Amino acid sequence: MTARNTSKFWYNISGKLGWPVALGLAATVGFYALINQGVINNPLVVRYFAGHPVEYIETAMFFVGLAAILLKLQEVGRELATIGKIELPAAPRDGQMIEEAAGLLDQLDDYPQRLQRHSLWRRLFQGIEHVHVSGNAATLQEELKYFADQDAERAYQSYSLVRIVIWATPMLGFLGTVIGITLALGNLSPEALVNEPKAAMESLLAGLSVAFDTTALALSLSIFLMFAQFVCDRVENELLSVVDAAASAQLSGRFQQAGGSRDPSIAAIQRMAERMMQATEQLVERQTQLWRNTIDGAHHHWEEIVGGSKRQLEESLTAALSGSLERHAIALANAEQQVIRDIRVDWQEFQSALESNARLMRDQQNQLSQQGEVMLRAVEAVGEIASLEQTLSRNLDQLAGAGHFEETVLSLAATINLLNNRMGDSGSRRIDLEKKPSQGHAA
Repeated sequence: MTARNTSKFWYNISGKLGWPVALGLAATVGFYALINQGVINNPLVVRYFAGHPVEYIETAMFFVGLAAILLKLQEVGRELATIGKIELPAAPRDGQMIEEAAGLLDQLDDYPQRLQRHSLWRRLFQGIEHVHVSGNAATLQEELKYFADQDAERAYQSYSLVRIVIWATPMLGFLGTVIGITLALGNLSPEALVNEPKAAMESLLAGLSVAFDTTALALSLSIFLMFAQFVCDRVENELLSVVDAAASAQLSGRFQQAGGSRDPSIAAIQRMAERMMQATEQLVERQTQLWRNTIDGAHHHWEEIVGGSKRQLEESLTAALSGSLERHAIALANAEQQVIRDIRVDWQEFQSALESNARLMRDQQNQLSQQGEVMLRAVEAVGEIASLEQTLSRNLDQLAGAGHFEETVLSLAATINLLNNRMGDSGSRRIDLEKKPSQGHAA
């Protein structure tokens, strides 16, 4: 038994027997604890549920059956809520190859454990496993119908505990009836009827009360469980219908079919052709490997030959190039020395020319400085001449009006001589003022 089957086995045992019994007994203990604590104090409830030990057992069995139905409803509701999460990848238009069934099984194995307990997952896994094992998809629809019948039978068997409870609860009621009547008749005696008729009648009525109360409780609880089982069974049948439709939609036409139950020879021929193709592929691969080995050997031998020729050519070229490079290096060294000497001579000549040009530039700079000083003195003299001319012009105007022109001319001549002496050898032109005879003016 594989680990997966072991896990499913214990899961089914705990889900169908262990949990219902545990939850039912826990509910029974809680219910009677509420009665004993006075939380539930209805007279009818106390009378019918806590009047006799048989009623305790009937109540416990009722809670066990109710827990089994509720757990079943929970499982069915969970499968209805998660049915859309189990879906195979879309099949190609031409259908999938039979060999791809193994890959689909691996994809189903990747689903979480809680989804692997789903009826749809189980149906898909069984259908694909059938195709993978048989190597033929022609009988897939028949297998799906067979798997649907198995699921229906499994669903029917899952209510075994509930059916047992529904059957056993009235039996307990009848047992309570028998016990009550037995007690009533056992406590009844002729002496008690004669001596204490009232007490005898009370004992008889108490026994009959136990008998009828246990029967009434058992029948009521059984009817309630039967209706609950009917509702749960209808919901599960709807789930199985949805599973059938989903499995048929995902598996019908998915795999390529060759032959069928009416013509099995086509499938046999196809399998023979597939084996022939596999043998041909293996032969081609073996021949390809032989060719690859032969080509690799020839390539290795060619590499050895080329490598030897390459080494010889390298040695010859190395020897030839070494001599040429040495001679070329010597010639380059000689040429370098000659170029250095030529550059040194040219640099000395250039340096001498630069020194001569520097001396000439200094001389020209000195001359320019002297000419600048002369020009500065000339400019200053010209400014003084301009001021003297303005003064002379004003004096002439005054003298002309006063009639002393000759004295003014003499004064002007003396001024010009004084100006010429101050200018010296500055290169400015001298100003001469010849004395002209004056003409008399009328007084």
